[in-house]
Amino acid sequence: MAETGAAANAKPSAGSGDRGPSRTTTRAGAPAESKAGRTPSPLWTLGLFRNELVTTFRRWRTIALLGVLAAVPILIGIAIRVETRGGSTAGGGGGEGPAFIAQITNNGLFLVFTALAVTLPFFLPMAIGVIAGDAIAGEANAGTLRYLLVAPAGRTRLLLTKYATTMTFCLVATLVVAVSAFAVGALLFPLGELTTISGTRIGFAEGLGRALLIALVVAASLTGVAALGLFVSTLTNSGIAAMATTVGLVITVQILDQIPQLHAFQPYFFSHYWLSFADLMRDPVYWDDLVRDLGLQGLYAAVFGSAAWARFTAKDITA
Repeated sequence: MAETGAAANAKPSAGSGDRGPSRTTTRAGAPAESKAGRTPSPLWTLGLFRNELVTTFRRWRTIALLGVLAAVPILIGIAIRVETRGGSTAGGGGGEGPAFIAQITNNGLFLVFTALAVTLPFFLPMAIGVIAGDAIAGEANAGTLRYLLVAPAGRTRLLLTKYATTMTFCLVATLVVAVSAFAVGALLFPLGELTTISGTRIGFAEGLGRALLIALVVAASLTGVAALGLFVSTLTNSGIAAMATTVGLVITVQILDQIPQLHAFQPYFFSHYWLSFADLMRDPVYWDDLVRDLGLQGLYAAVFGSAAWARFTAKDITA
């Protein structure tokens, strides 16, 4: 009887089939098999991506960056409103880039184009450089990168998740600028039909559609910077160093793009066709430079994305 009671009270051994496989909990909150070689489910991958988005957009640094981007159109709109209070005309003529300012007093929708043209050379790339540069290096500096790789994500899957998160931030940051500019333009200036660069007039609904398309093109124009920042992030364990290096490279490339003696190389700089989005305000739309811009961004994304993958998959993770 004693033997029977002991057998009844005995716990199953660690290798018993009555117990399921041991599990660990990932940062995404999804259970992960501790055995090596198990492939994560698509649902787990979506959980990882969702967690990266939440982690990124909850940071005070991210909120501050979006706040600065939203403030730029507000400052531009107020400055133009004050300048034109006496009936004078803001800005100059033309139509491309900041020259859209001349049209803002006639139609507040032009503030969207102006704000994107002002933020694209520096503010937007700086924000993307901060997020992309911190993607891998920030995890290593905080000591959480090794724990992320304990889960069955794999380095390639984790790297793709980081890049997808950065690209999501690109889109959100661009839309923040566009929405802020539209709201300020609607409050301070009249809305209605638009006069294109070509001199033709289009309806407000079509103009609003072109504004949305321009915002999407601007976001896509930052894919090269995002890939560059991700590559730099794999080279160091210091998030601050990666962010500073990425932003510094963006500024350097734009300075080189303004030197006349380098005109033969300038079409290959990722920033060279950034302001080509103004061609979407022509009638008909001039697509040549837009296609060159998107093709160049795809090339940079492929080159630096591959370099980031090669570096990250061979990197010795110590933190």
